[in-house]
Amino acid sequence: MELKKFEAPTLAEALQVVKRELGPEAIILSTKNKRGALGLMNRTSVEVTAAVSAGALEKKRLAESRLSEDQRGELLKRPASKVVAAYDVLSGKRLTSQESAARTPTPVPQRQTASAAPLTQRRYIDIQDDESPAEQLLARAGDRAQVRAPQPSVFEQAAMLARQNTVNNLMTRAVPPPAQPQQSVRSSNSPALSNANGGIRQVLPRLLARLVEAGIEDELIKEVGDELRAIMLREHLTQEDLLELQMARILMAKLRVARPLGERLRMPTTPRIIVFVGPTGVGKTTTIAKIAAELVIHQKRAVTLATTDTFKIAAVEQLQTYANILRVPLEVCPNVDALGNLGARLSPDEVVLVDTAGFGPKDDRKIQELSEILGGVRSENHLCVSATTRDRDLKEMVRRFGVFNPDYLVVTKIDETSVYGNVFNIAVRSHLPLSYFTMGQRVPEDIEIATRERVADLLLGIAGGA
Repeated sequence: MELKKFEAPTLAEALQVVKRELGPEAIILSTKNKRGALGLMNRTSVEVTAAVSAGALEKKRLAESRLSEDQRGELLKRPASKVVAAYDVLSGKRLTSQESAARTPTPVPQRQTASAAPLTQRRYIDIQDDESPAEQLLARAGDRAQVRAPQPSVFEQAAMLARQNTVNNLMTRAVPPPAQPQQSVRSSNSPALSNANGGIRQVLPRLLARLVEAGIEDELIKEVGDELRAIMLREHLTQEDLLELQMARILMAKLRVARPLGERLRMPTTPRIIVFVGPTGVGKTTTIAKIAAELVIHQKRAVTLATTDTFKIAAVEQLQTYANILRVPLEVCPNVDALGNLGARLSPDEVVLVDTAGFGPKDDRKIQELSEILGGVRSENHLCVSATTRDRDLKEMVRRFGVFNPDYLVVTKIDETSVYGNVFNIAVRSHLPLSYFTMGQRVPEDIEIATRERVADLLLGIAGGA
């Protein structure tokens, strides 16, 4: 699958670029309005994230190879449904010609054209329709590479059986027996509805099994299953690749993400003291160094590093090393007065990144001490947790560190695990916007701004690991 981002002054222009570059069968994963950089006044643009299958790209290439440049330009002016039909026919002729030249004795099955598809099934996005971006999302994606798996061991078979039992239990709840239809008998027996019901019994369990394997909790899987089932019945969708992208949309819609810190700092209402709290060993100090490097080197901001950690051996020395490299001051704030005085001296353009002592969520004494230090200043608080932490422990951390009223959630060490359901679970249940992901010790490289698309890719592997 090909995943790309496009940027243009308007949504219509961005979608035209998507159609030209990826073809009319591209799936629009997300759209985002972007403000112009400083010096560009109020100029805005639209960023569109789109995906398309390898098969659809190959079909586009084959079809366009049979057309002149003028013919390609004229074809792209037509509605996407017509372009899809033309691509099907043109690429089908080329494939037939190739097979004929090779004199293959076995007849080549013809590709199904768009006109042969059920009218109720939307196989493409028509960017010339007056639809919302959400409604433009339906399109066809490529087949996943099927890899022959080795024969599972007894323990692997037991694990698969447990997962299947979980899915069966969820399906019993997510797909209740169909109620008495309010339509005529002829409508209830329509082929499209029959196909959708068949897909619910066959495709939906496989999709939900992937969420089980990802570690997403049962209640959230049930919610996703209910929404997918409604889409399948409403749109008569049965293709697993299409439904996978619909599932990604549903997962992304449940998440909140923060605007980049650099953008928030342009707002006069954003606190200039940014505090990072969390348990010991999650990488708060390294995370602060990465963010400080971004602000100092790329955004040319005046940054001060500060720490309240006077407990851990060499904690101050570690942060002092980063301060020396970045040539920024370091302040040690062991009490509320020291941090308050530092905040009072700040100019509107300065920002303070505050490191705090790490401790367990059951250490009430240290929680109380830090709460007293931070209680005297107006700050933006980020709770740092590790992606390697168990679900139950993450819930306890969010509950106990709730005394600091965290505004955002930083997830560290995403490179040290391959199961990310716990990240999704805690982000949804805590209602905290995700701000950063970190994935290593390199400063400042191993950090990224959290996005919904990134979470969906971690859970489902949509971008093929990119």
